[in-house]
Amino acid sequence: MNHKFIAAGSLFLLIAGFLLSACVPAKSPSDVIGDYLQALADKDQAKAVSNSCGAWEEQALAEGASFVNVQVALEDLDCQVSNQSETEASVTCTGSFNFSYDAGEEQQLDLSGRVFSLILESGDWRMCGYQE
Repeated sequence: MNHKFIAAGSLFLLIAGFLLSACVPAKSPSDVIGDYLQALADKDQAKAVSNSCGAWEEQALAEGASFVNVQVALEDLDCQVSNQSETEASVTCTGSFNFSYDAGEEQQLDLSGRVFSLILESGDWRMCGYQE
């Protein structure tokens, strides 16, 4: 009888662990922003959109389109969660986008002044805009 109890208890714990792990988002808010920014640098609009909330998808496409005709490098990216609740988060990053244009002009976009907003949507964190 003890073996049946132990087996049933083990099965219960296994199922409970699986169900609880399914409730935890796969990526942290800072990971999502890092992936979103890297997708922009890689000119991977599909990946940028997949890291965006539904309301931000068009803006993600527009941001991605602005990177198409330039050489882009994402340098020294480090993102940290600055605020998080159960359904919303804010992330700040250091690092920069370095742009190189055909005419030889180079520009840099410092990311340290931006606060990225995220929401929990369909069980995953998603980029959903910038805070002012």
